[in-house]
Amino acid sequence: MGNTTKKIKVIGTEQYINRTTGLVEDFNVIRSEDADFDFDKLWTAQILLAIDEFGNQKTKLLLHLIKNRERSNNAVIKTIMELAEETGMNKNTVLATLKILQKHKIITRKSGVVFISPNVVFRGSHSNRMRVLIDYQNVQSNEEEIEELEPKQLNAAPVNFNEVSEVKNKKQKKIKVKSVKA
Repeated sequence: MGNTTKKIKVIGTEQYINRTTGLVEDFNVIRSEDADFDFDKLWTAQILLAIDEFGNQKTKLLLHLIKNRERSNNAVIKTIMELAEETGMNKNTVLATLKILQKHKIITRKSGVVFISPNVVFRGSHSNRMRVLIDYQNVQSNEEEIEELEPKQLNAAPVNFNEVSEVKNKKQKKIKVKSVKA
């Protein structure tokens, strides 16, 4: 459970005249702030858009992902089968739910890892959230670039994201994709 405390920060020193003695004295100047820590922060707008599309069983998966994510990077390292077993859901329901969550930009996926958007939930400082948000956007960007490739360019084989490498040309950015035979 989260906690709120008063955070006292010394800003510096200033000189004041003591009314009684008339002497100039140095005083520490402090600022008192309420500080939250150990809280999950939820931005509900994106979640509410997705909740309309799925029922209680699918909501169970979303809550499972939020509860079981790595706090440092908002990642859940699980296969679809593992998620199905842990939630008691059908594999197809898990896959369909993940696709809905991706559609609403609540998650993005890469090779057995589900990344939850720090725009949806995050625990930590603002600077850490910004770092995770940049990482999340990079994964999402790679995912979108792969989806834009024509099926003939992929030879209709599944893509192994670990073998995707970015190549920068002077004129444009290209993605090289090595197809993986199943």
